[in-house]
Amino acid sequence: MVGPSSSASTPDGHGSPGGAWSDGAPAAPEQPSGPRSITPTTLKDLRDAVSTVGAVLIRGTGTATTWGAPVRDARTTVSLAGMDRVLDHRPADMTVHVQGGIRLDVLQEELAERGQWLPYDPARSEATIGGLLATGDAGPRRLAYGSLRELVIGATMVFPDGAIAKSGGHVIKNVAGYDLAKLCHGSLGTLGVVAELVLRVHPLPQTSRTVMVRDVNTALAQKLTWALTRSAIEPTAVEWCEPEQVLAVRFDGTADGAAARAAAARSMLTGSLAELDAGEAHSFWESHAARIVAEPGDTVMRAATRPGIDPGLVGALSAWADRAGVKALLTCSPATGAYTVRVTGADAKAHAELVKNWRASVEAVGGFVMLRRRRPGVDAMVESWGRAPGSVEVMRRVKGNFDPENRFAPGRFAPWF
Repeated sequence: MVGPSSSASTPDGHGSPGGAWSDGAPAAPEQPSGPRSITPTTLKDLRDAVSTVGAVLIRGTGTATTWGAPVRDARTTVSLAGMDRVLDHRPADMTVHVQGGIRLDVLQEELAERGQWLPYDPARSEATIGGLLATGDAGPRRLAYGSLRELVIGATMVFPDGAIAKSGGHVIKNVAGYDLAKLCHGSLGTLGVVAELVLRVHPLPQTSRTVMVRDVNTALAQKLTWALTRSAIEPTAVEWCEPEQVLAVRFDGTADGAAARAAAARSMLTGSLAELDAGEAHSFWESHAARIVAEPGDTVMRAATRPGIDPGLVGALSAWADRAGVKALLTCSPATGAYTVRVTGADAKAHAELVKNWRASVEAVGGFVMLRRRRPGVDAMVESWGRAPGSVEVMRRVKGNFDPENRFAPGRFAPWF
């Protein structure tokens, strides 16, 4: 355990007036301290901050504070807003070293100035790099490039006891040591703080093209997805939306290459199809991202199943939504088996009813559902996590090893641990 920071603090991390005396009179009684926020600017500050406070919530830009179960009793928030710099960009090596608090959109702008980018497109582009890794988030381009953890070649993390651990570096083939990126990926801030990352970057594509097929039911969407992903044309993304029943296929690359692959896709696809112009494509993918993020008052479910589109799950969602009197907007990544559902309308009871019933349908086929956002009141009626996975005991042991006092985001994975 490292020593306390320069500011006075009590063992549980809350500030103390120090018990000073003046003119022989006792100081005023200490008032109960409310929630506070700490914004470190250096690795040492961050280490001192997390090792000298009680229950703590790590915060980037706050775009995923509703993911998973609500955090309990975290009276201190450690913000990474002060650790938001690019530390080292090596264009020739195709790597960039950043602090965990840098926003993805800001990083993409800086990389674009050198003709590069991070091939990663989560809906929350304003989120921090560290937060995106901790949430395990990924966008449609995951099909071609993988998630953020596949792009991390080095990581620096700060653990609850103040220990600073590093793995990897600027050498892409360096696989020595503990893979901290995979450990942290999807941990939702319960194990440690992502202080710094070294990332593999790619040349910025010259262009992007989107082909859209309309009036595509679940069976046809799955058939077309398999044909596309098993072909040599390598789509960057394949997304299906319900109730619109549209299949969107994206290609990134050189102007000639993307055009040729889009043309090849049109020859493979059947139904009502068209290639979107640049403005139409931008509008579609922006609306796709907004639908996944949703708005206050909505409930958002994220489901993971085997790759493919399960007609039974899509039908069950529609039926349960009609029964609850709500509107359910579904986006599906067929090649990865990821579903995101935005629920609007009616009241919290109706939202909770849909969550319970559709979760049961998903779990019946071996999948799981988590809540990313919920209408106020839903938490009192339905859990944020459903049936525990077979790996839950391993998860508990990892949590116990790295955070035995359960100080980091306590309750985030309730009721699992």
